[in-house]
Parts: sequence; C-alpha cells; structure tokens
Amino acid sequence: MLVENITIKRVGEVVSGVSPTTGKTWTSRNILLGWEDETGEAYINAQVDDDVWKSLALQEGDTATIYLRFRTKAFRSGYITNDIRIIKPSLNANN
Repeated sequence: MLVENITIKRVGEVVSGVSPTTGKTWTSRNILLGWEDETGEAYINAQVDDDVWKSLALQEGDTATIYLRFRTKAFRSGYITNDIRIIKPSLNANN
C-alpha cells in the first residue's frame, strides 16, 4: 500500500537473528511513523529489513512516500500479531 506524506518519527537500532524456519540470518529495524488525521497526531510502528532501509536513504524527521505491507500472523502457540513492514515496491506479489 502506497502511503504518502508520512513522517519518520523514530528510527530504531538494528536487531538481528536467525530464522528458525529457514536458517537464514536477518537484520531489521523498528520505525515509528507519524501523520496528522482528523483526530490529531497518529502513529504506527513498522519493521523494515535493514538493507531496504539503507536503500531508501531516509532519516528521522523526513516526510516521505513509502510502501507498507500489512499482514496478520498466527503462530502455533495461538499468538496472533500484526506484521506491518516498510517494503520496496516490486512487480513481484511476494514482497
């Protein structure tokens, strides 16, 4: 989903790990995004792969147009969470 005029409020530190499913290493950041709506300031927290973040060349305080992917994940334990990610646009539907 293309989101315009969103402000980068806070850029988190790089975190890394190894996927238990694939065995691949990963690095990501949490990014706090903000905008004004009819009720005032609104915020959302999104994750971004560190290589994607570097390629976007954005910094705290920037107002940008970005692509967000929204998914809900359900784990075997029964835990359910929303997965909100900043992504690079692609013709591939598997972003």
